[in-house]
Amino acid sequence: MRIIPKANTLRKGMLLYRGIRYRKGFGVHSPFVFNLITKVIEERCQYYSFYDIELIRKQLLFQDDEITYPDRQQKGKMRRRTIGRIVEREAIRPKHGALLFRLANYFKSKHILQFGPSMGLSTLYLTSYASDLKCIALENVPEFASIARIAFGKAARNPVDLRVGSYKDLLPKALKDMEQLDFVFFNTLYEQQNNSWLFEECLKHVHGDTVFVFEGIKTSRKMRELAGSMLSSRSNGDDRPVFNGNRVFQQEVTQEGLYRLFLTLYPKIQTN
Repeated sequence: MRIIPKANTLRKGMLLYRGIRYRKGFGVHSPFVFNLITKVIEERCQYYSFYDIELIRKQLLFQDDEITYPDRQQKGKMRRRTIGRIVEREAIRPKHGALLFRLANYFKSKHILQFGPSMGLSTLYLTSYASDLKCIALENVPEFASIARIAFGKAARNPVDLRVGSYKDLLPKALKDMEQLDFVFFNTLYEQQNNSWLFEECLKHVHGDTVFVFEGIKTSRKMRELAGSMLSSRSNGDDRPVFNGNRVFQQEVTQEGLYRLFLTLYPKIQTN
C-alpha cells in the first residue's frame, strides 16, 4: 500500500491549486498581468465580428472541393482532402481566435505580422477590431493560401497582404515593408526548425510595445527550447511581453531587481 503520493500527483495537485487561486487574477501583484487576466483572458464579451467570422467558417466547412497539399507532419508526403475537412482540422478554434482578437484590441496593435493565416480565420480575428490596420500574412502552403483568399474576400475588414512562399525568403522583405512591428503571431508549430531564426529576425524590429504570440510553444521539445531561449534573451533588461497558446511571460523591474512572472494563460494560471 502506497501512502505517499507520487511526485507527479503532487505536482498536478499544486498546479490545480494555483490554477484555481490565480485564474481570476487574485493573488497576482503585477498590474499588467492582473489587467491582462481580467480584461482579456477572462473576458467573455462576444463582439459582432465573431459572428461574421464564424459564418465564414461555416461556409468553408460545407465546401466539398478537394485539394492536394503537403502533409506538414510527415515531410515529403501529400494529402488530399476537401476544403471543409481541411478547415475543420487546420483552422484556428473560435475560442483561440477570440483571444487573438482581444489581445490585438487590448494592445491597439496597428501593424500586424502573421506566420500561417490558418485558412484566413485567425487573420480575420486579428484584424477585425479596427479599420485602419496593416497586416502582412505569410503562408508557406499555397493550397492553404487559396482558402485564406476566399475568407479574406468575404469578410476582411482591412486589406490583408498575403504572401506565399518560404518564411525565410519572405520575412526580410515583409519586415522591411512594415512601418513598425506591433504584433506578431507565430502560427509555426510545424516550422520548428526555423522558429528560432524567425524569432531572432523579428526581435531586431520590435519596439517597447511589441507583442509576440506563439501557437503551441510547449507542445514539443524544440518548442520548449525556443521558450527557454526567449526567456534567456529577456534576461538582459528586455521587458516586452511574450504570449503563446499555453503560456504568458511578463518580466518587470521591482525594488528587489529584475524578476520573471510566469503564468499559464489557459485554462489555468500558475506562478513560479
